[in-house]
Amino acid sequence: MEPWRKHFEMFSEDALEDMKTYSDNTHEEREWMCYVYEKDGKYELGSPSLGTESRIEVNPVAKAAQDASKGLTNRMWTIHGHPLKDGKIYTGRQYFSSTDICREYVDSRDNNKYIVQFLVYPHQQIQKDANGRPTGKKVIHNRVRTLVFPDTQTIVSAMRDSNPGVDPYAITPESGQNKQVPDGNGGMTLRNDSGVDWFKFQEALGRYGMMGIMDLEGPAMGAEGITSGQLSIFNGLGALGIIAVLGGLWYANSNKQKIIEVIDDFKSFPEH
Repeated sequence: MEPWRKHFEMFSEDALEDMKTYSDNTHEEREWMCYVYEKDGKYELGSPSLGTESRIEVNPVAKAAQDASKGLTNRMWTIHGHPLKDGKIYTGRQYFSSTDICREYVDSRDNNKYIVQFLVYPHQQIQKDANGRPTGKKVIHNRVRTLVFPDTQTIVSAMRDSNPGVDPYAITPESGQNKQVPDGNGGMTLRNDSGVDWFKFQEALGRYGMMGIMDLEGPAMGAEGITSGQLSIFNGLGALGIIAVLGGLWYANSNKQKIIEVIDDFKSFPEH
């Protein structure tokens, strides 16, 4: 079993339900995050901290104390929730942002440190009936992307594979942080001083078995696999990244089945 999936399957059923609950209010466009703890051999979620649609600030000491009052003390990882933005789903927000992973990349690279992160995000798809036939109805499911930084060698290799013009050892938390810059066409786009495409880096980790996606709603709610051709990556902001509009859609989060379908592991996908 791939490392990313081993970590996902550590979550208790209560933790999976918490992910859905925290993300069901995605229409409020508030990002959330919480710590992931190990308790009795399973992963549990601490209390969520809420931010704006694309920014969140947390006091680690106060947050850990709050979770400790609930019996959660063995802190392991972090989990983020990216909501809708402007009532829409943007492809880029289905990936970890440079803010989410740049410091972790540097920490893992410089210290050979094992780090795991999780991201919950909304995804539009077509509902299927009990026989697996498309109904034509559009629904939004919660999906979870798991990302593993296992060691220096693996992440440096993934960086070289995905960003051949970038020196993996020259990236710093500052130089790898995306900033809004003019795109030359009157709009704005995201770039960083190191020239890293963090989306491609995440996909490259998937080919090492270190990144994958799970559908929290399960196959009965119409989850489908992803091919690389369907993964449109947008570094820009605005309408180019839109893949779904909230109006007319509904959240399919009432399903309580325990089956969670694997929809992607990226192991054999080519660059695109």
